[in-house]
Amino acid sequence: MMEFWGLFYFVWTVLCYFFAKKLFIRTGKLYCSPIITVPLLSIGLILLLQHSFQDYYRYTQYLVAMLGPITVAFAIPVYRYRAMIRKHFKVLIISSSASMLVGVLSSWLLASLLNLDEIVKNSLLARSISIPFALVLTEKIGGSISLIPLFTVITGLVGMLFGDLLLLWMRYKHRIAHGAAFGNAAHAMGIARARQRHPEEGVIASLSMIISGIIMVLFAPAVIALIRHI
Repeated sequence: MMEFWGLFYFVWTVLCYFFAKKLFIRTGKLYCSPIITVPLLSIGLILLLQHSFQDYYRYTQYLVAMLGPITVAFAIPVYRYRAMIRKHFKVLIISSSASMLVGVLSSWLLASLLNLDEIVKNSLLARSISIPFALVLTEKIGGSISLIPLFTVITGLVGMLFGDLLLLWMRYKHRIAHGAAFGNAAHAMGIARARQRHPEEGVIASLSMIISGIIMVLFAPAVIALIRHI
């Protein structure tokens, strides 16, 4: 019976995604985005059937494994705009480094103030990068493989929903800056939103997300170890 429900939820998730994607393309509304509608529908169904998350995750975990190749696919539009990237590469490196440092410090401070458990605190530290990078990082710093996808999705969702309002409030109109902001703050969901705004913003967001992920995986463990001793 468990095999049946595992397969059922796999098919359900895929069908919900295509339905939500068509709805999103037709309406253009952010609240119709698959990243919002599919989880809500799935959670509702799980509660209705009184199943556990493990029932849902039995086969849908293979969809999560596809995130790695999908992240690599972001390199295609990056390659097409390589001249623009070379021109702004130093700025993007600096902005991504600053963004990741602020993300780690703010997460650590907030988790410390709220007196969260160590494993929750460590998981929060990796929430500012896309899930493939975050999963690698959380293993190095002692986080939870189960919690990090949740924290990462929430971070991306908030950035996607409120990024436009924040950029409008700042009144700074520069496509490079906007793309970097979406890529660093909201990773994959930010890229989706940046591409809707302008192709150049989408490319910069893609590159910023990749740079941020590499920086976090390489240097975050040392930075986190230093913070713990302060």
